[in-house]
Amino acid sequence: MFLPDLKIKTGSRAVIFFTLPEWNYAKNKLFMNKKVGFLNLKIRYNKKALILGPLIGAPLVGIVMEVLKSLEIKEIIGVGWAGKVNPRLIKGDLFLPTKAYSLEGVSRFYFPKKRVFYPDRNIFEKVEKEIAKRISFKKGEILSVDVPFIFEKEKMHLYKWKNKIEAIDMETSALFSVAHSLQMKVMALHFIIDEVGTFSRERSEKEIKIKREKIFEVLKDFLDYKI
Repeated sequence: MFLPDLKIKTGSRAVIFFTLPEWNYAKNKLFMNKKVGFLNLKIRYNKKALILGPLIGAPLVGIVMEVLKSLEIKEIIGVGWAGKVNPRLIKGDLFLPTKAYSLEGVSRFYFPKKRVFYPDRNIFEKVEKEIAKRISFKKGEILSVDVPFIFEKEKMHLYKWKNKIEAIDMETSALFSVAHSLQMKVMALHFIIDEVGTFSRERSEKEIKIKREKIFEVLKDFLDYKI
């Protein structure tokens, strides 16, 4: 299997940013003095840790996780956006997935008979504790899909899942499953930016501004090994 020769010397922690807005914010907020790229991804790093993004979709998650494993990364936080299914969530919420159901194609290659995956309990509990000191958040179950537009247009899919999950994204189950296969420790954080089944051209970045600032305090502490 081909792995890029990135010549990176760093620590054992990383933060993956799934969306371009979060990556753009991270570049300015989390200073890393070295940078490199592969595929369409950007990586910034120092001797302690690295950050990378933007990374959309389960297939790219699978590739990146294999590369990070080759760099001896052991602990990862994924940061992204998700759409709400459960009405208890509102736009602007910070959401921590405690369980991820897979309707994406990556996880089935790593675990052909499994469709449910979990974050690492140790990282989750430590980061959850730090977040709780700063801001409110919600947690629950998420569904990861490869084709969100089809899922939203064909209401039968939403009807089938609406009582099982709180939110939908494209990456979390692959992050959890590949990490488990490679013996890496991961968790995910998502901002709820829309409602599944409701189409809108408006983005909710204004609604997540304060939470984003607080979350990046936690991410910085994670990358500095203060958590």
